[in-house]
Amino acid sequence: MIPEQLKRYEGRAVEIVYIDKRNRITRRTVVVIDIQGNAASAYCLNRRAPRLFKLDRILAFSPAERRMG
Repeated sequence: MIPEQLKRYEGRAVEIVYIDKRNRITRRTVVVIDIQGNAASAYCLNRRAPRLFKLDRILAFSPAERRMG
């Protein structure tokens, strides 16, 4: 069900809880670029780089809190 829900946030920042390839749970803020197949293409604001996230490793997500600068 995550692909359909996450697709609504394309072009927007979301916070995700993700299990990385070393089985560590991480929290990242990403801008969703596209959802295709079993992966989400996103720009990771934590790493300041594009990343590909496997949808079955995303445990939860929510809209990112806007920060006043």
